[in-house]
Amino acid sequence: MAPRQIPIRQGAMRHDLGGATRMKRAMRILVVDDNPQDRALVVRELRSEFPSAEIWQAVDQQQLDTLLRETQLDLVVTDYQLHWSDGIVVLNRVKAQWPNCPVIMFTATGNEEVAVDGMRQGLDDYIIKNVKHLVRLRTATRTVIDHAATKKRAEELASRLGSLLSQLRVGVFSCRADGTILDQNQAMRELVSSLGRESGDSLAALFANDPRVGQLLEQAGTSETPHECEFSVVDRNDVRRDLRLSVSRGNGSGASDRIDGLLEDVTQRKQTEAEVRAAEVAAAKIDMLSPRENQVLHEVCRGHANKVIARNLDISEKTVEKHRASLMKKLRVRSVAELVRMAVLAEAV
Repeated sequence: MAPRQIPIRQGAMRHDLGGATRMKRAMRILVVDDNPQDRALVVRELRSEFPSAEIWQAVDQQQLDTLLRETQLDLVVTDYQLHWSDGIVVLNRVKAQWPNCPVIMFTATGNEEVAVDGMRQGLDDYIIKNVKHLVRLRTATRTVIDHAATKKRAEELASRLGSLLSQLRVGVFSCRADGTILDQNQAMRELVSSLGRESGDSLAALFANDPRVGQLLEQAGTSETPHECEFSVVDRNDVRRDLRLSVSRGNGSGASDRIDGLLEDVTQRKQTEAEVRAAEVAAAKIDMLSPRENQVLHEVCRGHANKVIARNLDISEKTVEKHRASLMKKLRVRSVAELVRMAVLAEAV
């Protein structure tokens, strides 16, 4: 194996947010070319753009296989016409081992057909090998590496978001315009299972062919903004469940007929919201009572009889009875139990 180029700097020190110091791995670049003069030219340009990178060279199939097997690469620059293979084969070998590693073909023997074929199979850039294009080689390497880093961050973010949504038990799915499910996370499967549906392959089946589902999908397919709707369904235990469905047109390549969506069980949330609203209403009604009626209400909630209330407030029993009747009328309750329940609700505000 040809000796690898010794990097100017083996690694860079980096401080994380906690103050600890750790080593950042140097970038690893592989040059695949069996012409030593061309290899030297490419290495010179790469060294100029990435002075601290570790640059490796492969001049035959054995060296290529060994490096791909033993070294995690960040970039590959390959010629097309090799004595032992060609650049398309190299491209496929690299992508098979390191799918996210960008590959640039820098060649003097390729043509437009080779470039198109390479791009179709995952080639990141294609550059004609001549002196004029050496500057472009630098720019292209920086661009594809930055793009790969951005893509990796986006994938990591999507993975973390998907994990978070699963922990929050939010169903995430993709479907066709007709509602046929293409992909779904574990939380979606569990939600469908808890509803007792025979199949989770279709939104229509999940919502018992509710026409609003079709309308929602149609709106999502013709709009750039998300659309959502709440549905009430009955689960396997005959318990009413409230679900919120949010859908939007898919993004990215090949997404013209794809709709992305979220499905969330909002039963508990709606119950909590209803309880909060009831408490606010109860507090507003009690605020309308007179000071004396509030005193009587407090005594009633403590379980005191009219005689005890009269003695505690230094009023007659008849006056207590009038205040009780008045406050029950204002609060629109018919029993002491309802009265106490409303008072407890109001205290929660």
